Amino acid sequence: MKKSLLKAVMSSVAAGFTLLFVALGSWSMPHVGGHDFNPEDMSSFLSRKLDFTEEQEAAVNNLLTASHEESEPDLQRLQTLHEQLRNHRGTFDEVAAREAADEIGEITARMVFLKVSTFAEITALLTQEQREQAAELREKRAERRGMWRDHI
Repeated sequence: MKKSLLKAVMSSVAAGFTLLFVALGSWSMPHVGGHDFNPEDMSSFLSRKLDFTEEQEAAVNNLLTASHEESEPDLQRLQTLHEQLRNHRGTFDEVAAREAADEIGEITARMVFLKVSTFAEITALLTQEQREQAAELREKRAERRGMWRDHI
């Protein structure tokens, strides 16, 4: 019972962190769609918006590249698991579906932690003025998202 409750709590926490990361980590960068994340594009975007020094841009690019490379196997595994779950529609196997869903939760939690820790490291590289500018970018992004959602 405790293990099931712990898994439920961890899944909820993972979902919360996912939402937090999406809200805070996007930094107002336009997204192309899919998982076509390019660390160089993101660091370049942040450099333009936050007026990075060359050292900051290089450090941010290194952090984003390392994070991206570390999460790539998890992204591929997630795609496989989602495909497996879609294939369960005709012949539903509750045990296999639950195992896949649990693994998705574990992978998601790991990826969310990696992204949050990466952006914490990036934030540590910023000056106070840059942190304030980053907060403004996040607020503008949240406003745009809210406007988009209100019109649906």
